[in-house]
Amino acid sequence: MSAEQGLNDAAKKTARVFFALWPDEALREELHKVSGLLHAAHGGRRMNPATVHLTLLFVGSLERERLPELLAVAAGIQSPSFDVVFDQADCWRHNRIAFLGARQPPAGLFDLVGALERQVDQAGIGFDRRPYKPHITLVRNADCKKTAPALKPIVWAARDFVLMESNSNANGASYKELARWPLL
Repeated sequence: MSAEQGLNDAAKKTARVFFALWPDEALREELHKVSGLLHAAHGGRRMNPATVHLTLLFVGSLERERLPELLAVAAGIQSPSFDVVFDQADCWRHNRIAFLGARQPPAGLFDLVGALERQVDQAGIGFDRRPYKPHITLVRNADCKKTAPALKPIVWAARDFVLMESNSNANGASYKELARWPLL
């Protein structure tokens, strides 16, 4: 067996997964327009509109045999729907990401993230334990020395959440929806 084949076999045994809010087509188009404005201000590389999302909880690499556990955990989440107003364009110098943020994220967003963290933790599944900072990445390799433009607020009506699998390829990342759950 070649080293490359061994790596491919190992990759098939695990999935790189995360929970997210996924935009509908109208919101995706709106976010793509904003990415154009951020790109004009900061340069860099615009995100593929098909991959733009709001991460809730990044699990990372998980054995595929454990996916049913993760699906069951998410199915047990009972959280109300909410709206997030993204009203702040900004740029992080440390990783050169231009993004949209929310000056006043709703409690419902943090409640959903907290419920996911607690349930995933209780299931004994590891995840990225950084403090949650809601943002939508729109441009990578941005020149953050420039001032972000003022933008019209965008309202994201969160009515469901998804579990996504991330796969890397020559063109960047591609995502596959594994499951979707409604918010109440």
